[in-house]
Amino acid sequence: MVAVLGHLGVWAGLYALAAFICFSQLAGLPADAPLPRWEAMLCVFLTATGVYSLDRVKLISRWLDPADVQAQPERYQFLMPRSVRVRVMAAVVLVAAALVGYTFHPLAAALIALSALGTVIYAPMPRRRTARIKDRLWLKNLYVALGMTLFCALIALLARPEASVRSLPGFVLNSWAVLVLSFTTVGFRILLDAALCDIDDEPTDLRFGTDTFATRLGGKPVWNWAGFGRLAIAAGLVVARPLPVTARIGWAAAMVLGMIALRWRHPVRIRDTVDLRFLPEACFVAIVLWISQPAHS
Repeated sequence: MVAVLGHLGVWAGLYALAAFICFSQLAGLPADAPLPRWEAMLCVFLTATGVYSLDRVKLISRWLDPADVQAQPERYQFLMPRSVRVRVMAAVVLVAAALVGYTFHPLAAALIALSALGTVIYAPMPRRRTARIKDRLWLKNLYVALGMTLFCALIALLARPEASVRSLPGFVLNSWAVLVLSFTTVGFRILLDAALCDIDDEPTDLRFGTDTFATRLGGKPVWNWAGFGRLAIAAGLVVARPLPVTARIGWAAAMVLGMIALRWRHPVRIRDTVDLRFLPEACFVAIVLWISQPAHS
């Protein structure tokens, strides 16, 4: 069952949920709670689950990427016979995400549609003569990192109780330093994790011409540099004074602890472990924020 949930994109959905919680906590949205509103969290989880499941089975079966099939044979042994059902499930989940998003802001529903479109653009079909976004070094991981972080940031802004299109520019201008630092932190974290996940696919990426840090540098250097990058994020959070102090110190500790846990476990296949470790870090920080809240008489 655990493997099936991973095949269907649930772990990727939990990863996006953790990224959303991380951005919200660092940006202080909302300022008086350790977690964002539940509708926004459900919206992000459903959207990411839907778009990742759709990306894995594509819009039609002949667009399936042979590199993905060879890199993850167990996943595609499960998905390929059920591809039509998975597409229907993805569509239902995305519609549900749009409906949930509409409850807190009408523009949220449009963001879900754009996220699905962005996933199709990322790798719509197998590689031809022209390299796709997925095949280009830097662009592959940057596209994922910027896309997911931007989605999380926009949902966090729209989910504010007082959010309106008219008030949004003023809020962004007044809070630009906090928003930029939060965006950079989450985006850099996702970029490092995306590079780590490519280690699993190094042999097939080499065979099919997908250019990643793992194919350029090798898996071991990427593993080490991702660790150094996480330490750099943690160190930066300690001194990032515009961010709420409890959230940034909590996330600095959480990222170091998460890195230690991954190094200690050192799984043979990294992807699912990387997806799953982000949410416990977010829960850790939520508990820290909850405990640190002043008592109300």
